[in-house]
Amino acid sequence: RFVAGVIKQERFPAFERVLWRVCHGNFVLRHGKIQAPLEDPVAREFVEKDVFIIFLQGEEFKGKIRKICEGFHATMYPCPASLYARMEMRTQVKLRIEDLNMVLKKTDEHRKNILTSAAASIHEWSMKVKKMKAIYYTLNLCNIDITQRLIIAEIWCAVSDLSRIHAALVTGSVSD
Repeated sequence: RFVAGVIKQERFPAFERVLWRVCHGNFVLRHGKIQAPLEDPVAREFVEKDVFIIFLQGEEFKGKIRKICEGFHATMYPCPASLYARMEMRTQVKLRIEDLNMVLKKTDEHRKNILTSAAASIHEWSMKVKKMKAIYYTLNLCNIDITQRLIIAEIWCAVSDLSRIHAALVTGSVSD
């Protein structure tokens, strides 16, 4: 005998006019503003919404009203007819909210632990990244001889340092 749901506030006046025109006033509509703005998961922004309930005089308008709700992108919620079923649904929703809050709490704790452990080694990672960037920068200045598997680098150095550089190259090639 009724339809309940949620709709964006800016769409509500047009929604109400369309309902009035289609049903010729054969319904009772009650609505109220939801105090806390809700986050739209698709658009990643907060939106103001209204909750509504429409009481019908007959089942013939229920299909039309559902189509209008779908056209205005209103979210409809089932509401059982009996008091016991409504109380049971309310209990289930409360349990689900508690479960979701527990999951969110555990997720926040896990994220905090991971970030704390990452923060402990951030300096070490930063040094490794800087060294790797320096190595790749130097390697990009070299030419590669694919047939002999060599990296060819041309450098300028002081004649006084030539023997020391030659010794370092011999030491580096022997340790390979």
